[in-house]
Amino acid sequence: MLSRIERAESSATANLLGRICSALGVTLSSIIALGESGPGRIVCRADQPVWRDPETGYKRRHASPPGAPSGIEIIVVDLPAETRVPYSPWGETAYSQQLLMLSGKIRLWIDDTPHILSEGDSADFDVQRPLVFENSFEAPAQYVLFIRQR
Repeated sequence: MLSRIERAESSATANLLGRICSALGVTLSSIIALGESGPGRIVCRADQPVWRDPETGYKRRHASPPGAPSGIEIIVVDLPAETRVPYSPWGETAYSQQLLMLSGKIRLWIDDTPHILSEGDSADFDVQRPLVFENSFEAPAQYVLFIRQR
């Protein structure tokens, strides 16, 4: 599959990219930002890399300056209605993240436990267990992920 993606014969889904990043021990955000310039402190919205899952319409915007010295990544996610994005547990270089709901509502599955989050709600979790970001509701949802490598 990697070969097909490299040859532009196929587009990677969020699920597949999550599995690849887990195997490589890197965050999806760092892969998306690879094409950007060196470390910085400021990045204008127009210069923030955006990736859209061709299968679901799930969209990630890497809002942090590339290679920010703080080591914190800020990701803005638009999750369309009726969309489900599952992630397998990560390997040895797992990280923690916090989620802040900006609008809409999602069901965040951590292991087999669902948590319904609405505007203003937040959650703290790691990626060492299965995660599912699910918007089974009628309206799109938007949230921010704050990621810090351990």
